[in-house]
Amino acid sequence: MTGAPPPADDSGPHQGIAQDIARVTSAVAEAQRQAETGVPIDLSGLEERVSALCAAAMSRPMAEIRPHLGRLGDLVAALDPLAATLTAQHILRRDMIADALDGRGDPHSARHRAAAAYGRGPTPQPPEPSVPSAHPPTPDEPT
Repeated sequence: MTGAPPPADDSGPHQGIAQDIARVTSAVAEAQRQAETGVPIDLSGLEERVSALCAAAMSRPMAEIRPHLGRLGDLVAALDPLAATLTAQHILRRDMIADALDGRGDPHSARHRAAAAYGRGPTPQPPEPSVPSAHPPTPDEPT
């Protein structure tokens, strides 16, 4: 016998790919939910799972894959909102970091901490104007 045998699938010819599509779709949906809440997500492995699913689909006869095309299309469509959410998160974080490095809105910004660490300290503020005395000077007091 030459080559590796096809993977065993006890639930029918269409169930293996259907289960793979369902698992990857579920992983993408969960990643989307987490990304929308701002939770850092780990997408390592997702690209490999999608690639493996695509390779498996392309290696099978079209007649076997045709019933799954709608779900595969839905999976592809679900990747776009996930990418958009992750891009928005990246832009927000990038802008927050840039603001912190510029020292905007925070007197204890990274710039001030760095200046203090190198012994220069923040730029001194000009002295406040003196408030005139409540009583006029007497002839004995210098003016």
